[in-house]
Amino acid sequence: MRIPRWLAWLLIVMGLFTAGLLRQFHDLTPTSPFLAPAVGSLLFACVLFLFLVALRERQIGAAPGPGIRLGSLTPLLLLLLLEKWFSSSFYQPVFVLLAPPELGDDAADAWFRALCGVGLLVIVAVGSRFSRPAWAWVRARISGTKCLTGLGAAAAAIALAGALLASLALAAGSGPALLPPAARGPLAVVLGGQALLALAEEVYYRGLLLGEILRLAPRLGVRALAARRWTALALSSALFGMEHFAFAAGTEQAARQLVFALALGTLFGMIVFLTDNLWFAAALHAWINWLLLSAAPRLAFGPAKAAVPPGASVSLALIAAFIAAFLMQRRAAPARP
Repeated sequence: MRIPRWLAWLLIVMGLFTAGLLRQFHDLTPTSPFLAPAVGSLLFACVLFLFLVALRERQIGAAPGPGIRLGSLTPLLLLLLLEKWFSSSFYQPVFVLLAPPELGDDAADAWFRALCGVGLLVIVAVGSRFSRPAWAWVRARISGTKCLTGLGAAAAAIALAGALLASLALAAGSGPALLPPAARGPLAVVLGGQALLALAEEVYYRGLLLGEILRLAPRLGVRALAARRWTALALSSALFGMEHFAFAAGTEQAARQLVFALALGTLFGMIVFLTDNLWFAAALHAWINWLLLSAAPRLAFGPAKAAVPPGASVSLALIAAFIAAFLMQRRAAPARP
């Protein structure tokens, strides 16, 4: 079955918008009172319908004609909706089943975030079967040889940002100090859980989704390489931003969270394009999460040893990361076809 391009664009935008809204309103997904929530929800019906369409389109095969084949869109739509169905149906029951009852609120939150990271990696493993080109995009950017390079570049950018802030403090006559982590919840669980979640999100957003949108772009009429990259970057960053703010935080706070998440999603995507390295973006992502949760050491200045706001450290680290990314790109350019 083939559909017009405008309808294909509409389905993709609606899929992204629906996925973003479901992150905010999981509890409002319609369900049947006669079936278990995992199989009685409207979300499961959508996933099942898309899966059946994908199977049927594979049987029929490609057929010439105007427009775009509906089966070409099903991998992306399945990646979007399957993750929401899985997270809304299984994360909480599995956590209740596995978590000991004596856990405090902070410890429970830390362990639950770690579970979310594991669950998202499971979705990536399952979703990679829907699109071989998207999985090839991920594999090329998360291979073992890139791990040390990405982690080292991120560590260098973070260290450079800290050294610059400390130098400015010394130049102003203020002695810098390093404050130890003050995370709420078990520090090891917060560090490990946030690292796992950051890696999973980078592989999902800047890996599978970005690669799949790049694959679809020429069929949707976006053929120039630069236009394909910006289109994929804009759509994946918009979804990342929608899923990382909360309406309950109030209008002003929600707007700040949205802008911050949109900017981070765009910057991480640009780093992946420049370096072809998902580990680099994942390491920066994890460190930002640690910093915002007070799970990473923080610089402090002045007699009162007041901590530097996270925004200052994050901004300088991202600037240093882009310098490193451009250097890595120039070094790798002769080897690229």
